[in-house]
Amino acid sequence: MPISSIVADVPAAIVPIALSDSNSPAVAEGRSAIQDLRLHPAGGGDLAELLTTAGQELARSREASGNPPVFGVTVEGARRDVAPLIQDEVYRIARELLRNAFNHAQAGRIEVEIRYDRRQLRLHVRDDGKGIDPQILKAGGRAGHYGLPGMRERANRFGGKLDFWSEAGAGTEAVLTVPGAVAYAASNGGRFAFLRRKLWIHER
Repeated sequence: MPISSIVADVPAAIVPIALSDSNSPAVAEGRSAIQDLRLHPAGGGDLAELLTTAGQELARSREASGNPPVFGVTVEGARRDVAPLIQDEVYRIARELLRNAFNHAQAGRIEVEIRYDRRQLRLHVRDDGKGIDPQILKAGGRAGHYGLPGMRERANRFGGKLDFWSEAGAGTEAVLTVPGAVAYAASNGGRFAFLRRKLWIHER
C-alpha cells in the first residue's frame, strides 16, 4: 500500500475553548461547530490539507509565545475521497481535539495521523504533554469547557467512534474511527442523505 506524508512543522498555538452557554454540552458544542465551520469550511481540500492549515492558523495566533510545541500532520495509505458531510464532521472533531491539546497539554509536540484503510478511516491526535487527570477524563472534560462527551456524541451520530487515552506525564491520545462504508464517498450511496437529515435535526 502506498504511503504518502504531509508534514507541517510549525509552532502550535494556544487557543481558548469557548465556554458553554447551554446545560447540554452536545447542544452547545453543536452550535460552536456550526459557527466554526462557517469560519473554517471543510470543503475544498482533503483532511491533511485542512488540518495542516488549521495548525498553521493556530500557530500564527501565538507566534510570540515561548517554546511552543511543534505541530505535524502525516498521512498513511492511499488517499481516498471522503464523503463531504463526513469530512466536515471529522474536521470539526479534529479541530476541537487540537484546541484542547494546544490549550491544556503543555506539550513539546502535537501530531495528527490520518490513515486511509479499506475498512475504515482513522484519525489519531496525540501529544507528549502533561496528560489529563484521570478524574477529569472520567468526568468527561474540564468544567466550563466543551468536553469529551459532546465530541463522542457527535462521532456516534454519524457512525464514528472516538476513544481517549491519557496518563499523567505521558501525554494524551484520541483516536477517531469511521467505517469505510460511511466515510468514503464511493460507498456511501443512500446513507449520505440519511446522515445529512439526522445531523441537521440534531443541530437545529
